[in-house]
Amino acid sequence: MNILKSTLKMAAFIIGLALVAGCSGTKWDNVDKRPPARGLLAMVQQDQMTNITDRGYRVIAAESDGTPFGEGDVDIRLLVLDSSGIPVQKFTEDRTKLMHLIVVSKDLGTFMHVHPEYEGDGVFTVPISFPHAGPYLLISEFIPERQDMTVHKQWITVAGEKPPKVETLPDDSSSKRMGDLNISLSASSGLDHIIAGEMVMLLFQLSDAETLQPVGRLEPYLGASGHSVILNSAADVYVHVHAAEEMSSGGSVMFHTVFPEAGIYKIWGQFQYEGKLTTVPFVIQVR
Repeated sequence: MNILKSTLKMAAFIIGLALVAGCSGTKWDNVDKRPPARGLLAMVQQDQMTNITDRGYRVIAAESDGTPFGEGDVDIRLLVLDSSGIPVQKFTEDRTKLMHLIVVSKDLGTFMHVHPEYEGDGVFTVPISFPHAGPYLLISEFIPERQDMTVHKQWITVAGEKPPKVETLPDDSSSKRMGDLNISLSASSGLDHIIAGEMVMLLFQLSDAETLQPVGRLEPYLGASGHSVILNSAADVYVHVHAAEEMSSGGSVMFHTVFPEAGIYKIWGQFQYEGKLTTVPFVIQVR
């Protein structure tokens, strides 16, 4: 634990120097959050922070065959329109893809990160398997040509019998076994002491589930050592960050972000190792 604290303190110092010098290559992709009022981030990142919104664009989601959304395997059609209602024709790649689609059930129990294929004339399509009925949040991330990153959020309802309601509660453990991997999560301030509005560094450490020895170098996933998607329990605060590459090595992946308000948050970390993508969820309390 002392080694981790020392590593995190050194990481904070190095990040601070890099930001002050204006040479940080890290892109801040936090969405729907207020600029922080306190801490290092407020001091040196205020002008570089961007609240990413839909910018007037709309995404109309429907099943490709025109039927209502239902449980099981469906093909989704996504039509991207500009502020005038005209289909967007050209897009710019972000992290090797023209669109990233995050699908999360309202109870946060189901999570998917998929990449629709562009069919032309503003239309993307993607197969999705809904495990149960109920409300789902669709978050579309894309960059119209010569425009900035755009994030559109919409709720859909999948028909059928809804499962019992499950309350989202903070995890008792900061470590989980996911297949052949053991993945732990820690924070620069401690997972029990994360403060809303202040920068926090989240460290995922991946090790062999049997030997608990750190794994070797992770494979790039969508151009990064890892991705992290974060939603609060009401699913109205959304954050998507990429690994801080200069602070990541081997099986240790660092993210830095801000939780804009107090509450319960679910964090999904995504990593690729030996050709397999692993998604690990953690639920934390932000003070």
